[in-house]
Amino acid sequence: MCEYMEELKKYNYKKASVKDIAKKYNLTETKLLHYYQNRFFSDIAKAVDLTRLSQNNLDEIKKMLGSEVLKQEFKFIETNLKKIIEKSLSIAMTNGFPVNINNIESGVMTANAGDSAEFIFVARAILAGFNCSSVDVRSSRYDAIVDFNNKLLRVQIKGISTGNNISFKDRDRGGQGIDHTHEKNIGKRITSKDCDIYVAVDKQVGICYIIPMTWADEFDDDSCKSIKLSEIIRFKENWNIIKEMTTDKNI
Repeated sequence: MCEYMEELKKYNYKKASVKDIAKKYNLTETKLLHYYQNRFFSDIAKAVDLTRLSQNNLDEIKKMLGSEVLKQEFKFIETNLKKIIEKSLSIAMTNGFPVNINNIESGVMTANAGDSAEFIFVARAILAGFNCSSVDVRSSRYDAIVDFNNKLLRVQIKGISTGNNISFKDRDRGGQGIDHTHEKNIGKRITSKDCDIYVAVDKQVGICYIIPMTWADEFDDDSCKSIKLSEIIRFKENWNIIKEMTTDKNI
């Protein structure tokens, strides 16, 4: 692996050079890019004092607080905030949760990653205090059930890692020997007929966007294919959505 580092140094660490280096060593560009990223995150994490970095973050937060009331509120939670910032920075300095460290075949890993998003949500829902279970039937249009307030909510879960968009449409089926233009292989739109809640799980850090399908149904067939994360900020880590949907409160 040392030769890969030497090659990158020759190109002054420019990302655009990864394609040429990968070609030279008969590697995929994605695999080599992952190697560089993992190596550099590890190197920098070892060089950074997380306790000091956490304190720097706290100091910056203090500077942003104008009123005396906010300063007193900050003082009240400062110890808790410092601990959670340090934990969060530990995840940030490793580029999020570890991914495929055992080099599982890509097709298998893609399926496993989808399962991981489901398990992340279910675990987080339980941790939040909800009765939540996975649905084992893979042909089902929903992946989990939340039982709250004597009501059952069907939840479809999708994982996101890179990019800034989600889609309320299934991916088209593809691959060798599959006609992706055939009607049965074209991805279907996800609506409230399929599930009550759509959850987008950021697999990198575990953040959940909890979206009521009554809201998603308002998009037309074209715009539903690509929704920016900036459009769903109100649903980011908004676990109260589940409570609201079981008390007939409008979303």
